Amino acid sequence: MYSQLTRKLYLLLLALAGLYPARAQDIEKLDLKKPFRLSGSVNLQLESYSASGIDNRKKPFSWMISGAPVLSILGVDMPFSFLFSNFENHYYQPFNQYGISPRYKWATLHAGYRNVHFSPYTLAGYRMLGGGLELNPKGLRFGFMYGRLNRSTELDSAQFANPLAYRPTPAYTRMAYAVKLGVGNEKNYFDISYLKGWDKENSLDSKFRDSLPPADNHVIGFSWKLSFLKHFTWQTDLGLSHYTIDTYSDPLQLDSSDPKILRRLADIFDTRITSQLLTAGETRLSYAGKWFGLGLQYKRIDPDYQSMGAYFFQSDMQQFSVLPSLRLKNGRLLINGSVGWQQDNLNLQKISTSKRFTGNASVNYNPSQVFGLSASYTNFGITRNPLRTGPADELFKQVSQSVMLAPYLNFMDGSTARNIQLVGSWQSLNSPVQSINTSPDQHTLFGTLVYSHTWLKQQLSVNASANYNNTHLSAGDIGSVGGGLGGAVPFLKQRMLLSANATYNNNRFNGQSNGYTLNADLGLRFRLIRQNSVQLLFNYLKNEAKDQTVVQTFDEKTVRVSYGLSF
Repeated sequence: MYSQLTRKLYLLLLALAGLYPARAQDIEKLDLKKPFRLSGSVNLQLESYSASGIDNRKKPFSWMISGAPVLSILGVDMPFSFLFSNFENHYYQPFNQYGISPRYKWATLHAGYRNVHFSPYTLAGYRMLGGGLELNPKGLRFGFMYGRLNRSTELDSAQFANPLAYRPTPAYTRMAYAVKLGVGNEKNYFDISYLKGWDKENSLDSKFRDSLPPADNHVIGFSWKLSFLKHFTWQTDLGLSHYTIDTYSDPLQLDSSDPKILRRLADIFDTRITSQLLTAGETRLSYAGKWFGLGLQYKRIDPDYQSMGAYFFQSDMQQFSVLPSLRLKNGRLLINGSVGWQQDNLNLQKISTSKRFTGNASVNYNPSQVFGLSASYTNFGITRNPLRTGPADELFKQVSQSVMLAPYLNFMDGSTARNIQLVGSWQSLNSPVQSINTSPDQHTLFGTLVYSHTWLKQQLSVNASANYNNTHLSAGDIGSVGGGLGGAVPFLKQRMLLSANATYNNNRFNGQSNGYTLNADLGLRFRLIRQNSVQLLFNYLKNEAKDQTVVQTFDEKTVRVSYGLSF
């Protein structure tokens, strides 16, 4: 299979290469005087860290080199990205990753580490080390990817010497290829996608194979979007996943009494007794008018639905949602809302069924450049009943609510800019029906007021803030009151910028003072020739606690030096 796929990918790459000369004949659009262009950025960062009173939360010394250069050859953009650091070790997946996706007209080539999305239920942005291409000429939507999803990991005896060391679960090298074929454009399209994923049996030591068998996956996806009657849109994504948990298990035996199509599919997908055939999908009908919008959405995902081309699914759920929106006062007032109902236990295999009610609303009002207001409200309720539902059988009920209000004022003239912003929020978790499974009630109140003043010509700025937060728990009230000051001053014709910020909070527990938290940083940024800059940052965090059953007394120091180059 590997050799066949390699040959096919090679032929596709040759076909793509053959497209470039035909397109490059439009010489008027090419800058032949500068056929090669290089742009982007590169950054180097060194960091020193120390802590007392607690275990180190970071390495004592770390380094990182990252960059995003873009090479343009005759109008073909070839973006690269890379990141190297000392965070990697041989115990887990590599942190050093790089990739390239050169693009010309409607053709894109992928190589290296890439996140490609064909469908929410097939290849859905999972980072793959490999190659592929996408072709999107007028009316055609084609994509192909092949590569490695995960590399194998095994336990190392050296890890057991350190009880705090991360011990990953052993895993196989996981490979996959995916294809997408469709017609249409961004407003109207129909796509069919397919993903084949498998674990390489010999990539993991044989001693792990009995407890961790290799898996295999076939996924087919259908996606379409239809715009009609000027204001309406119907969008749907469907997935059908054939997932074999153990490829060593016995084949599924079917006889002539089973449907012919089922026997045929079992042969095609190599169905075994550990195979699952599961579905997932969502559909949405939307209306978008000049001042009013409305969406109706339904989503259903079978229990244990998974695709090797996606990171995570909230499976075993179905959800109905209504999504209204208003656009008033020439777009200065925007109101959005959502009301929904969600349920799990679709196959009635759990001892209880959870039903959730969700609702939220948001308002954004900007009547002028001086004043604006944002507000939101969310409501989330959950009820869990046993299979034999009834008023007396209710085991668990909980309601979560939150309110946020954020008004602001902006004052600008030719020389200064001033901003005042207030953010307040309230969150509540209540359990109307008390039971052994019920979480205790919890309420949180938070507020912060920020003022900033900038002198535009001098690029001088100052800021001040005040904050309050309090959380009511069953163990007592935990909160803090405090504020902060900060500013930035340029020197040497704005080539150097000195900045300083500090916040101080008095911590409280059950109405009594419980120490303080001080967080301060001092930064210096120096701009060298053109787009070169060096930055030095020192951060100090001090937490002093009287009652250390709630939080520890500790301090942390961090020094970071970074160099950035833009070109």
